[in-house]
Amino acid sequence: MTDTPIVRLGNATGDTSAGGAPAGGAALAATVACICFGASVVVTRYVVPQTTPVVLAFLRYAIASVCMVALLRRAAFPPMPARERRQMAALGVLFFAVFPWSFSASLTHLPAATVALVVATNPLGTLALSAVRGTERLSTRLVTGQLLALAGIVLALPPLRTGTAGTDMWIGYAEVFTTVLCGATYNVLSRPLLLRYPSAVLTTHAMLAGTVALAPLALWQGLGAHTRTLSVAGWSAVVFLGTLGGALGFGLWGFALRRSTPSRVAVFLALNPITAIALGVVLLGEPLTVRLLLALAAVLGGIWLATGARAAR
Repeated sequence: MTDTPIVRLGNATGDTSAGGAPAGGAALAATVACICFGASVVVTRYVVPQTTPVVLAFLRYAIASVCMVALLRRAAFPPMPARERRQMAALGVLFFAVFPWSFSASLTHLPAATVALVVATNPLGTLALSAVRGTERLSTRLVTGQLLALAGIVLALPPLRTGTAGTDMWIGYAEVFTTVLCGATYNVLSRPLLLRYPSAVLTTHAMLAGTVALAPLALWQGLGAHTRTLSVAGWSAVVFLGTLGGALGFGLWGFALRRSTPSRVAVFLALNPITAIALGVVLLGEPLTVRLLLALAAVLGGIWLATGARAAR
């Protein structure tokens, strides 16, 4: 395999090799992506009662995959070693199958604002995984930021209940923390591939693999029946999740990861809860309490403390 097709494709998609500091394009891409992701929290919360988490995830990434292939056409499938195709597929199953399933499922048990706050700790998970891999160094500032963000999450979580309601909440917590773990793992492990291939190529391959992995489960859960019973508004929500919340959001996220480092890009996920909480209050009628605002401040403060100075440098 020669590197010529890869270099030419990289130039065509506007990607460049990552430098030591985040480029302006990476910051803008991460910002737009995270606004799309924050809106997706609320949209998912709205539409998931009309279907199932697995069916919704399949529809979302089937639409996103079609959009990516239609945009890139033959350029989406450059020559590459079979080993790297398998790596992309494995990352795709993790990020575009397990991640969306656990994310959608958590929204059936917890409010959108709570889910968004927990997902906002992804930068800390990314830093922790990078530290384990030896690419990030732990510091007093980092540990303090992690503890502050954790305190914000604890403050945001609704009071524990007993019986069936309590079990339902714990299931939601387990699902949303699975989402955080999947996101952090993808951020870190996708980096070597993003240095070799354009972000759009990795995103397309990963999305296709995730969609294929979800297909049998979606069929088993009655995909055909759910597509017939979705309302017009429900289909509008699914299309939004597949286009702006799928192809555009994750395409820009991959672009930002290629132009910068995982921890520097992940810090922009602090925009998720801001967007989700605002839209949850306006569109879903979720309450905006002092407790929630204090939790949001603690989470954002912890993320800034842990990653802000690093990003600025």
